[in-house]
Amino acid sequence: MSAAAVGGLLAPQMVLAAGLLGVLGAGMAAFSPKFIKSLMILAILGAFALAFGAHPGAGDALVGLDGLGFSWQLVFYAAALPLAFLMVAESEVAPALVLGSLLGLGILAVSANLLMLFIGLELMSLPAYLLVARSRGGAKTSVEAAIKYFFAGGAAGGLFLLGLALYYFTQKTMSFAGPGGFGAEAGIALMGSAALFKIGAFPLHFWLPDVYEASDPELTGFLSTALKAGGVLLLMRLAALSPAGAFSRALPWFGAATMIFGAVLALKQERLQRLLAYSSMAHAGNIILGVGAWAALGASPAAAVAVFFYLAAYLFMNNGAFSFLKATGAKTRADLHGLGARNPKAAAAFAVLLLALGGVPPTAGFLAKLLIFWAAFKAHLYIPLLLAALGALLALGYYLALLKDLYFEDAPAQAPALEPGRGLAVLWTCAVPAAVLGVAPWVLTYMSRLLAL
Repeated sequence: MSAAAVGGLLAPQMVLAAGLLGVLGAGMAAFSPKFIKSLMILAILGAFALAFGAHPGAGDALVGLDGLGFSWQLVFYAAALPLAFLMVAESEVAPALVLGSLLGLGILAVSANLLMLFIGLELMSLPAYLLVARSRGGAKTSVEAAIKYFFAGGAAGGLFLLGLALYYFTQKTMSFAGPGGFGAEAGIALMGSAALFKIGAFPLHFWLPDVYEASDPELTGFLSTALKAGGVLLLMRLAALSPAGAFSRALPWFGAATMIFGAVLALKQERLQRLLAYSSMAHAGNIILGVGAWAALGASPAAAVAVFFYLAAYLFMNNGAFSFLKATGAKTRADLHGLGARNPKAAAAFAVLLLALGGVPPTAGFLAKLLIFWAAFKAHLYIPLLLAALGALLALGYYLALLKDLYFEDAPAQAPALEPGRGLAVLWTCAVPAAVLGVAPWVLTYMSRLLAL
């Protein structure tokens, strides 16, 4: 493939890199934080537009763009926009870190071999550690969470490199060569463990609750959607190397265990960000189940629609939920008491998002779970499917409890102060798609065409 064609595949990444350099240059030139933030938003919007207009192609030994990479790029850049609009940028550092992480995600999407996957994985992760450390003004809890996140990421990177070495020793290539002998399967399992670390799957989740709780709400939304989608794409690339291998066959069980674990622990939480952190784990379990079903069905592009739709719906649902926390300043369940009367617009949007996260019809969350469960049924994954369904029922317990707090509990005598206008537009921008995507089945047809490119 010609250099010009390869450059066309990398156009979104080039825009992000140019935006990163522009943000750093504007910071050095002492431009205002508002101008710097505008540059970041323009770079993300430009990358999204170019990704949407890209033409998938074979590329070369290092980069290429298929239906998965094309579709996932749209999720990455869309999931970053709520953070871009809501974050408080006091200098060029935070916008540059966001663009750096997105650049890593973009590289992950166009990677055509395992080494490029590793480069994308590390580039998306390293800025995220610093973003967490800078959260809430660099508070002690944020720094501690960032250190834990860094060591978890380091362990994931080490597992990936160990698996890559084993795979290369067996297959004599770093390309997506497909299944091999025991050594190749062991290498895939080690690299896949790195992906499960990034997704926060049980039992590799130890970093996730503290990191999600210590971060600013809008950053947590980004970590739980864009970076989680990056981990899912990495997982799918590795599962596709050996769809019938031992690691791929184990994924549905990892998914079911993660779903149950996250749902049970979320029931006990009073702090909202920690509750939503365990909720994120439960949703990750559903997605991992979907990846396992996708692999069992032959890892075809058309079969990836269920996973892609879930991630697309989830980026609205979870970013919206954390935008609500940003808009209202609510930190505990007690802060929600009586909020339906004190801030009806924000409460109504949050109620829609809770119903969607809980999978109540006819929201996008219901259709997303239905597609995953149907794929698992077609793949004959009956026991993991039953466990995931049980987890979904448990999850309804805490989502409905939050609705009760909003509308059926009296406000405390000293109700927390609210910031009614802050983040409300982003909140509703997320809530509306979370509600209507569930009644727009034509979207699935369009998604299947994207993935089949």
